[in-house]
Amino acid sequence: MTVVEKVKFEVLANNAKPDDTPAWQSNKAYNPDDKVVFEGKIYVCAVANTGKRPDISTANEWSEMGNPNPTRFLDKYINTQTKSGGGNLEITIDVKDSFINSFAMFNVDASRITVYDQNNEIIAQKSMTVRDTITNWWQYFYGGSFSFRNDAWYIGDLDYKGKIKFVLEPNDKGANLGHLIVGKKIFLGWTQAEFAVKNIDYSKIVENSWGGVYIREGQVAKYADVNIIMHTSQLDFNRKILARVGKPTLFVGHEKQSGFESLTIFGFHDDLEIHTTGAEYSETKLSIKGVI
Repeated sequence: MTVVEKVKFEVLANNAKPDDTPAWQSNKAYNPDDKVVFEGKIYVCAVANTGKRPDISTANEWSEMGNPNPTRFLDKYINTQTKSGGGNLEITIDVKDSFINSFAMFNVDASRITVYDQNNEIIAQKSMTVRDTITNWWQYFYGGSFSFRNDAWYIGDLDYKGKIKFVLEPNDKGANLGHLIVGKKIFLGWTQAEFAVKNIDYSKIVENSWGGVYIREGQVAKYADVNIIMHTSQLDFNRKILARVGKPTLFVGHEKQSGFESLTIFGFHDDLEIHTTGAEYSETKLSIKGVI
């Protein structure tokens, strides 16, 4: 299990299409589902109003929905996406005051991702196309044989700083990025083979006054229970690291590039409890809930 401590960076270039959401106006009447931009955030109207500032509304007139398109990959939501609007999505960042050796991208639509250093040398390249496992005759004759990964990560051994460019080549949905994390890797211990993963579905079943039932679709979050074996001498270090790196945090349970997407989670861990199983090794169980 590796955690990635986030490092601050500056966006130098970004070819994502501009957002066409109109700016909020104090003298305009707004109805439910109207969207506006106010001080760099997108808000959707929940209760009809006029002149209610979105950032300080007191009766839930407005709900924040994240950043405008070019910077959606930086907001606090993973389910919002920065969209290229056609062709490659290219984002260049500058890491000034520190260094990075790891990164992750969530809720990605792309056929391939390439990352370049400040000398235009390739740091990492990953195809997001994977061949599906054929399990029955229908898939063999009629089913699609390829699908796309939604998350990508890189846990490196070299440190980089300065300009770093991310290039996403489009698939049939385009070139879109939900969330970008860059930082320093910290190894906590070895993830045991026995683990549990699941999805938390926030869809709701709604019934109206006439007995009609429908589903209000919601987002899906990852959840995982993992057991980690660590050197007992690392116990105090791990406890302090998990308290320091903040929430949410990037957890990578299977560091190989072909590892399980389900064990790469940007989220929160439950209270930490470490059990000493011997003089040399100790064990801890982490329950990790992903943000959406």
